[in-house]
This record gives sequence, structure tokens and C-alpha cells, in this order.
Amino acid sequence: MQSSAPAHATATRPHIDRLAHASSAIALREKRFAPSKLVALIEVTSELGLDASAVLAGTDLDLDAIANPFTLTSSLQFLTAARNAIRQYAKSDLGVRVGCRLHASSYGMYGYALLCSEAMAHTFDTAVKYHQLANGALDIRWVEDDDAATWIFPNHNEVLVPDVDEPLYRFLIDLQFAVHVTVIKDVMGAWCVPARAMFTQAEPSHAALLSDVLECPLAFEQPQNLLSYPAAWLSRAPQLANPITAAQVSTQCARLLEQLRWQAGVTRRVYQELTRTPGKFPDIEQIAESLCMTSRTLRRKLEAEGASYSELLTGVRKALAIDYLSTTSLSIEDIALTLGFSDAVGFRHAFKRWTGKTPNEVRRDRAISASSSMMDQ
Repeated sequence: MQSSAPAHATATRPHIDRLAHASSAIALREKRFAPSKLVALIEVTSELGLDASAVLAGTDLDLDAIANPFTLTSSLQFLTAARNAIRQYAKSDLGVRVGCRLHASSYGMYGYALLCSEAMAHTFDTAVKYHQLANGALDIRWVEDDDAATWIFPNHNEVLVPDVDEPLYRFLIDLQFAVHVTVIKDVMGAWCVPARAMFTQAEPSHAALLSDVLECPLAFEQPQNLLSYPAAWLSRAPQLANPITAAQVSTQCARLLEQLRWQAGVTRRVYQELTRTPGKFPDIEQIAESLCMTSRTLRRKLEAEGASYSELLTGVRKALAIDYLSTTSLSIEDIALTLGFSDAVGFRHAFKRWTGKTPNEVRRDRAISASSSMMDQ
């Protein structure tokens, strides 16, 4: 007997999170950034005695490529190189060392916008507003609370980038702290050091180096990763403050950001079309028409990016299926229809192929897990 739920179920929070992770994974592959961060990584690792070709393994880049200022690189290429370096380097201070090499001048127009901001508060707002131009792997935000202006960096479970293990996460957090302090000094002057820094991790072996770089009291095993400055400094002007130039550069950054959005890889644009309305999946001809190209051209562009329409559709259907089975009471028949299958049998076979489990097994596992959680409370 089928349930009376609507054929097209509403997306739930877990489903949205899964799709966000998948979309992030696609965005990571897009080549749209200058090689500045890779250059800093290679400089540091070479000085530490690591082989540059081994660090760059799996990135499809070599030293000549990253030395070319017009080479476009992806976030995934940087993360791949960082993973390689972490595996080869016995110590835990790599993120701090790389972060110190990244100055405002490493970030092109984005860095220039920070340098000429009207006030420190404006610098902070600009950093958040145009952060997508910086090839950052972590989300950043800041808040003003009482006497502190505090930057907040994500906990490990809040990172949208997929497959970030603990060593890579610690590298990225240390990198973010070091970059922030270095760039804010570039903008405001050497006097502008934070009031405190708090880390979720236990005190690392390189705590002394962190203290030297951040020049403030450190606290470890805290609930959040925080970097605080006195709120009284927010109205102070940067060394190169220029309101007219700031407005002009901000306009340029806005244009660059819009350009990046429009030039997003075809894979991500197809994915966005498939997830626009949960349960309604346009075919490749419809998507090609919406992207102003033929289906043949679209297939060729997807292939060049290592993807295909069928793979993307399967990924979306799988995420939706797991969500509906885990968080709704929709019958298997309703879920099958919602996902575009002609009957439940076809859906069951497909789901088993995707996950190695039947829909009923996933639903049963979810019920057992929920029951155990209630007993533990």
C-alpha cells in the first residue's frame, strides 16, 4: 500500500548537506586560480628537503607550470599537493610555515582590495565577501562581540571539502591562522597582532612556532577555532587606505566573482540543473538547451572534465534515495516514482548496485541506530 505523501518530497537537511558536499567536490576540480599557494607550498617543502616532483604527484603540474603566473590551478590540485607533503614530512608545522609565505600580494585583486580598504572593519568585510577569489578550502566569518572582533574557522565536522582527514584538517587550520595574521599585518602594520587564538586541537608539538607567528596567547582543546582582535581597532585605517581606490577595486572583485560563477565548469552547471528541483530530472537535451549548446557539445565538455550526464544523475538519485529512506516514511514505491523509476523493482536493483544494500536494509539500519540513540539518552 502506497503512502499519501506527495510524489516529489521536500529536500531535508541531510539531503541538502549531501548535495552541498557533492557540489563542493565538483567545484574543487575547477581550474580558476593563480598558482600562488602552490608556489608557497613548494618553496617551503623544498627548503625542508622534500622532493618537489613528489609533492606535485597526481596534480598534473610540474615546476614550470606553477612558475608560470598565467597557469590556472584548482583547489583540488593544492589539496593533493598538501596531502603529498604531509605524508612526506615528519613534523606537524607545515601549515604554519606555508601560511607565513602568503601575503596580501599573493592574492591579486583580492589582496589589493584588502590593502586599500577604508578601515579595518571594511577589510574584514571585504575578506569575507570576496573569499571565493582566494582559493580558500575553509569557510571564514567574523563577528563583533563586546570588546572583540573575532574570526571563526570551521570545526572538522563543519568542513564542506570532502575527504579531509585529521592531518590535512590541522594543516588547513594552521595555514588559515598564519595567513590571517600575516595578511592583516600587511594591511594594518606590524603592530596589529591578535589578542588571542583558540584551537580545537590538543596542543601540538609546534606550539612554540605558532606562538611566534601569531604573537598572542594560545589556548588549545577549545570548542571553536577563534582568532580575536580588539574591537576598538575596527575603525582604524589601513596603511594604504584609499576610499576611491577601494571602491574601484571592490567593483573589480565583484566582476571577477561574477565571472567565476558564469565560467563554472560544465560539470557543476549540469549538477546544479539536476538538483534545482528535487525529483525532477531534466534530460541531457533539456540541460544542453538551458546552457545554450547542443547535447553533443555538452557530452564532449563533460567528458573533458572527467564526468558524464549519467554519472551525475546517478549521484543525485543516490543522495536523494538515501535521504528519503533515512528521514521520511515514504514507501519504496513512492521513492521509486519520485526518483524517476518506472517501478519499485528497478529502483531496488539500482539502489543495491549503488550502495551494496537494499532499501529495506538501509531503513532497518536507520531504525536500529535511532533506537540505540534513544536508549543511550
